[in-house]
Amino acid sequence: MKNLLSARLSIAAAIAYQLLLVVLIFLRPDLPVYSTTISEWAIGHYGWLMQVAFWISASSYLFLYATLKTEVKGRPGKIGLALLFICFLGTFGVGVFTTNPYPPDLRIPKTLIHTCCGTLAMILYPVAILLIALDISRRNEAWAGYRSILKAIGFLPLLAFAGFIIHLNLYVIPLGKGAVGPDVPVGYPPRVMFLAYHLTLIAMATLFLKKQTKHEIKWQPQKSLLKKANKSFS
Repeated sequence: MKNLLSARLSIAAAIAYQLLLVVLIFLRPDLPVYSTTISEWAIGHYGWLMQVAFWISASSYLFLYATLKTEVKGRPGKIGLALLFICFLGTFGVGVFTTNPYPPDLRIPKTLIHTCCGTLAMILYPVAILLIALDISRRNEAWAGYRSILKAIGFLPLLAFAGFIIHLNLYVIPLGKGAVGPDVPVGYPPRVMFLAYHLTLIAMATLFLKKQTKHEIKWQPQKSLLKKANKSFS
């Protein structure tokens, strides 16, 4: 029952985070989405709401960790779970330590910690999900019917992260160090990347719920037989 609750909370938290990102666009029309990093929405008016969004996103990782910790069977999956927990800590830290406006000034302690926490979570999440998905698909027979989709889920965050890095190198870095302004495309790529991250999270939690539902349906007739047998002997 606890795992079922954790799965549902994980899904709810991921959806809530994405909705808050949309809500903030309307609350802060002065910030252009195209050229404003996600972290910059935590500065100034309604900044507290972006901080809450970061903490909600962190909780989605924690709830997924709680959901899947009994599902992994091998060392790779356990390593993946450890990395997922680090993603929770890193994302929580992103909400605690706000950054300065883009480009980040790493001489400022809060900005340095924010950047380190965010980078850690951004890099480790794809690795965590890949290790967990492959471990469950290969070692947990209860997930046998979902092996193909688990492998697809496992690689999606890596593709999203690769796309983010490619975009960064093609369209942002060539503009020069410290480039700022409405023509610097630093807003949408991380939004797309984290949307992909949360979609994989939702997919894994949903598969867990589906698996558990099938398990309950499968064992329901046997439970009925056991009850009848007990009655006949009493």
